[in-house]
Amino acid sequence: MMSDNKVTYQEVDFLLPAQRFNIQFSYVSQKGLPFIREFVLRLVHVAPMSKAHISTYFGLSRRETEEAISDLVLRGELTLSPDGRLALTDKSNGYFVEIGETPQLSTVQDSGATLSFDLATFSCFSNQNVQDKWKTGISLKVDDSNASQSEKLVEKHFQQQFNQILDKGYLSHLQVQGGKEQPSIYTVNSVNKLRQMPLRLTTEFKMDNDGKAVEREDYEHLNSSECVHELMAIEISRLLRPNNTMSIVKSMVSLNDENTLKLFDSKTNQLNPAFIKDMQALEEYSASGRTTFLGPIYAKNNWERLLRALAPVLSQRIKDKADHGGSHFIWIAPSDPYWSKSERFISSLSDFIHKSSTRDKRLYKPVLYVPVSDDVDSRAARQWKHELGPFHEHTKGLVEGLLDGNVEILHLEDELSVVIYHISQSETLPVTMPLGFITTNKKSVKIIGALITEYLKSSSGFDKPHDCGFLSSIVEKC
Repeated sequence: MMSDNKVTYQEVDFLLPAQRFNIQFSYVSQKGLPFIREFVLRLVHVAPMSKAHISTYFGLSRRETEEAISDLVLRGELTLSPDGRLALTDKSNGYFVEIGETPQLSTVQDSGATLSFDLATFSCFSNQNVQDKWKTGISLKVDDSNASQSEKLVEKHFQQQFNQILDKGYLSHLQVQGGKEQPSIYTVNSVNKLRQMPLRLTTEFKMDNDGKAVEREDYEHLNSSECVHELMAIEISRLLRPNNTMSIVKSMVSLNDENTLKLFDSKTNQLNPAFIKDMQALEEYSASGRTTFLGPIYAKNNWERLLRALAPVLSQRIKDKADHGGSHFIWIAPSDPYWSKSERFISSLSDFIHKSSTRDKRLYKPVLYVPVSDDVDSRAARQWKHELGPFHEHTKGLVEGLLDGNVEILHLEDELSVVIYHISQSETLPVTMPLGFITTNKKSVKIIGALITEYLKSSSGFDKPHDCGFLSSIVEKC
């Protein structure tokens, strides 16, 4: 995805700790006055006047005038001056901002709300943005004291941000008095923590025309993005991997892939985004059966590219009388700490699995392979089961090592292959850069298929197969 001379090369979800609170508070709101009361005060606000003037103006009887004025005097809103004219008191003068304006009376009311705040910047955000799942994302660590003292800190920030929270529409039930001025906070009566959950921050990593990283954009719903960027930098530093350019080049040779290498500047070894655009234009008007892309395969635009390439294959299989349940569609994950760290991954994996069959027949057998150390690596298997949820039933463990773990492959036997190189160049790019291609070229698909089959059927030692079986069986062994 390219915009403003910047191109997105990676998409990662970061999970910022947050909590939801029940907040009980009192607020001051403005409301209008009954008709006679309002207009008597408005008249006297323009200039002091006698009871007779008021009676004439409103067409009231002497008794009605006396009752209206007595009520306002008792309320402390009118006073009788020595010259017999009625004037406003200090109290009623406070109802007006300007001459001729409608008077507004301040009232204190009690209310409450359920609101969510992150535990880094204590920004209030919509409850609708939250899903209580600490999955498919990189968790950020905040100061322990922010969590332990959250109720006290939220009380302070709720008062400070009251107007902002109103503007965001999170307290819309307060704005019912019809006053021109917004309600204002009077006091916070109680703050009770309900539960903890993550605020998911979808982050695009971009590069400029020279293939160099550009500064990450701020988050609109956070009061301060700087603090969060610092927390991200800590995790990025922790996940740092050495430069793997030489390994990637060797993988390209193993896959007989000459085209991807052309996307790099021969002098700097850095990707040139302009070269990608040129290659995509050539591919569009050629019969090569190849489509180059940048970024994760599960990114929206890239996944749509894959579905377009897959559509005619599935359409033909639906028309066929034969059942294709024996045809494997394999997805091999790389050993990249940023792989799958996005909500988009789960939606794409769901696609991958659910498109495998119609009501009447199987179109292919979907299998996801994720990296494990060996067939008794129950710790990794449990973690993957947690991350993948119900989709773990279609997932096997694969001993790390295929193309040094730097390459992700999707392969539908005899039909289609996707190759994604996960490139680590930490000197210029803070996170890994997925770069790959989709191919329906029979020769390329055969080469890629042969490489996968050889690795899956081989072993790393006696009784240590690369294919470790389904995750559940790995967990049950221990």
